[in-house]
Amino acid sequence: MKSSIGQKIRRIRASLDLTQDNLAYELGITKSAYSKIERGETNVSINRLAEIAKILEVDIVDFFKDPENTAGDPKDEYGFATKKDIEEMAKMIQSLAKEISTLKAVLPAKKSNTTKVKSKK
Repeated sequence: MKSSIGQKIRRIRASLDLTQDNLAYELGITKSAYSKIERGETNVSINRLAEIAKILEVDIVDFFKDPENTAGDPKDEYGFATKKDIEEMAKMIQSLAKEISTLKAVLPAKKSNTTKVKSKK
């Protein structure tokens, strides 16, 4: 179980382009000590896991969840999106929806103008 938690931590850390040095510094421990956490060579306290979760911007529960898809090659994993990533994506979708609404409002008006021009000829 220790190694699967470490693997999840490593996967999330890598998806955020953070190094082991980055996490070790944030946690106030050596890179060697942090590396042992990812390799599952040390027992990690709940407090330490909470610190790691906070730094990685995930819920501590994510470290204990079973993978949704246990079949297939583990190399085919896509990583994790942070809460910030999802919020930014939601903002972009809202912005695009507004732009589409604006375009829909403008396009029929131009189409009716084109129809009027054709009828004049």
